Amino acid sequence: MPPEIGAAYGRLGKAMMARDAAGVRTVWAEDFVVNSPNNEVLRRDDVIAVMEQDFLDYRDFQKHITFVGEKPEVTIVMGYDTMIPLKGPGAGKQVTRPFTDVWTKRSVGWQLIARQATIAEAK
Repeated sequence: MPPEIGAAYGRLGKAMMARDAAGVRTVWAEDFVVNSPNNEVLRRDDVIAVMEQDFLDYRDFQKHITFVGEKPEVTIVMGYDTMIPLKGPGAGKQVTRPFTDVWTKRSVGWQLIARQATIAEAK
């Protein structure tokens, strides 16, 4: 994966944990959309609002990358996240959440423009 995307994942993780909306906005493009774990399609500002309301709180979060497809202007990253959400879908259970992330290279660098992340298993 391009090193810039790896660094962006690191910045995004820190921003999400700190509920830092400005930090999240540097990684998620203005037109970012996600098919979220609660099976709703949300835009960037919708997810940030949920984050700021303290609904996105995870313990033991790990990202597992299984595929990276690189093109000059687009990179697809697939894999799964494991975590224990403290609120929302799967709260208190070990959750496996497959994801597909679509990154595009823009004038400000690589930005995440789309994400699919639904819960596959909660035990």
